[in-house]
Order: sequence, then structure tokens, then C-alpha cells
Amino acid sequence: MEAKTGAIQVLDRVIEEGRSRAFQKRVKNTINMIYNWAIENRAIRGIPHSPVFGLKVVVKQDKRPEILKPHEIRKLLYEAKAQDHDWYYIWAMALLTGMRNGELYALSWEDVDFDASLIKVERSFNFKVGEYKDTKAGYWRSVPISSELRSLLLEIKSQSKSEYVLPRHILWTGGKQAKILKIFCKSIGLPEIRFHTLRACFATQLIGSGVEPVKVMKICGWKDLKTLGVYLRLAGIDERGVTEGLNFLPKDEEKVFSIFTKTTHE
Repeated sequence: MEAKTGAIQVLDRVIEEGRSRAFQKRVKNTINMIYNWAIENRAIRGIPHSPVFGLKVVVKQDKRPEILKPHEIRKLLYEAKAQDHDWYYIWAMALLTGMRNGELYALSWEDVDFDASLIKVERSFNFKVGEYKDTKAGYWRSVPISSELRSLLLEIKSQSKSEYVLPRHILWTGGKQAKILKIFCKSIGLPEIRFHTLRACFATQLIGSGVEPVKVMKICGWKDLKTLGVYLRLAGIDERGVTEGLNFLPKDEEKVFSIFTKTTHE
């Protein structure tokens, strides 16, 4: 039974990684060949055929993540502040730092260096087990404090008596951050985004405004270029402007003559 489960897990992992249909078929055929040989030679007993027999090979769809446009980001924060929403500071911090949900929850005032204009991100909060841990990438990083972020932090600090930067709402501790954001976005006519989308908005806006992708990668704490590639595609930075040199269409000032037009002679 363990071998059967393991074989299915192997194929599931290949599918989850988004490998090509041809590669998936090769893996499936290899598993079938091994099991068929083992069954025929009675090395495996009790099963009539390979555990992946009859399974369909699929191609994982690469769906475009939902992100907010600049004017939608401003609307989200404007409405949240105007309504004195409990989550305004949390959403604003996420959009101005690109920090992950658990990293925001774990952020303390000791991590904020106003003199150096940097936030040190070195731990995260695991909501499932209720304890602190290292960041997802496994190493600390720094997030620059912009003038806008500085103003926000000073505003929060003037009202805070906690060692932590952001308010500890019960629903946040309970892992309801995605639900709260979706409900609020729907109420003000914005796409019902996930909480993690705020991080994507931060990254794509930086890349789209001309910040070097490698710097964004460092600030956000990504280990591999594959993750960065997703945000490059969302920002359209690799494609923007590359087709400007085609110049296929005739210009207005040019006279257009067709060499295929028939002329008639009387």
C-alpha cells in the first residue's frame, strides 16, 4: 500500500510542478512499466495493475493572479481610513512593505530602525501552531522605509502601547485575514482579492515603476528567479515597449498605392 501511495504522490508532484504533458506521460509510463514487471514476476502481490493505470494526464493551468491597479489600491486604503476600519494599518503596511502575513504579525518596534530608515524582517508567526519561526526564505532581510511608510509608522506608534507594530485583532490571530479583506473589497466595489495579493501589488508596482527586479527580489525575500518571473509577467516589464519598432501600418502623410490595382485603358 505504501508503494502504491508513493507512486501516485510522484505523479501528483509532477502535475503540481506544472511539467509538460509529454513529461507527465513519460513518468506515468515508467511507473506502469515498473509495476507491470513487478506484478508479472510476483515481486508485488495483491494488486491487479499499476496504481497510476487509467489516470488522466493533465496540464496545470497557469491562471493570472488577481492584482489591484494603482487607483484601486488608493481606493482600498482611502475607504478603509475613511471608515476607520480596524484593518487599515495592517493593509497599508502590507502594501508599503510587501511583507508576508506572518511577518507583519510578528513585526515588533525593535525591528523598526527609524534612523537607518529600515525594517528588519527576521521572523514570522505560524498561525497553525501559534508560535514564531524564521521567515519563509529562512534568512533575515531589510525593507526600506519610504517617507510615506515613515508617516504611517509614526501615526501607528503615537497610538500604540504594544511591543508589536500592528494591532492584534482576534480575527487575525484566528487566520481570518483573507475573509476580512474579501468582504471589505466587495463592499466598496473592488475585486475580491486574497490577503497575499497585497504583497503582489507591492512587488508589481515597484517593478512597473522601474525598480530593478533583483532589488525587489531582495526586499521581498524570494529565493528563486521562478517566483520573481511571476511578478515580472504581472507587471509586464519584460514585454512593455518591445513591439514599438514594428512600424507596419502606413502613415497618414504617406500616399498609398496598390501594385495590384488594375488599370483600364479606353
